Amino acid sequence: MWHAQARCLAEGHRVIAPDLRGYGQSVSTCDDFSFRAMAEDMVELMATLGHESFDVIGHDRGARVAHRMALDHDQVVRSLALLDILPTLDVWRQMDAGLGLRYYHWLFLAQGGRLPETLINARPLFYLEHALRGLGGSRVTFDEAALASYRRAAENPSVVEAWCKDYQSAATVDRDHDLADQGRTSEVPTLVLWGEEGTVPLYEDPLPLWQAWFPSATGTGLPGGHFIAEECPDQVTARLIDHLAGSARESA
Repeated sequence: MWHAQARCLAEGHRVIAPDLRGYGQSVSTCDDFSFRAMAEDMVELMATLGHESFDVIGHDRGARVAHRMALDHDQVVRSLALLDILPTLDVWRQMDAGLGLRYYHWLFLAQGGRLPETLINARPLFYLEHALRGLGGSRVTFDEAALASYRRAAENPSVVEAWCKDYQSAATVDRDHDLADQGRTSEVPTLVLWGEEGTVPLYEDPLPLWQAWFPSATGTGLPGGHFIAEECPDQVTARLIDHLAGSARESA
């Protein structure tokens, strides 16, 4: 999904775009799919690649990992960009009938007993394309190469299992971690972007919710739904370039 931004950002930065634990082409045999564990994966990866500090950009589940990275590893996270999410606790707090229908996957994928995996694996492409249509805005047109990558991943049962373990953690251990950290803040410079046609701004302004964690956070809504990196790539890229330039000035 980052194909448009990665090309532009790579002109002035080193860009590293890893899969999360068990996602994409990664393979994981462990059972810990908490955002804390995945944050540690990312920090260890960057240290292995020789980076003592770095900027983090994340969307959706990657943004939740980035949130936890900034809280648990603020000594290495120079800046943070969070795309189209609310804090996990606020998603659960807002979970009424309307949000439950829009975000049904939060409830469905969190079921145990291999129920969601079994149902998805029966028709993985049907599930994938239903999910993409349900979350995208009116402008979304997925790049064919990106869509092919999503389809390959969806047809891999181990990836589907990772999806489910991720959401099971979000309903349990991740909530516990965030509840324990309520009131804790980070001064990591933070950019928050969201799709104006999506679910994120439906109930409340997302920015103050993130400022409770990152008081200096700035941000805005952009045209589109959940997949703003693909729905309005030029605007997202411009915002990220400005954000990273500000981070570089502060670090100088």
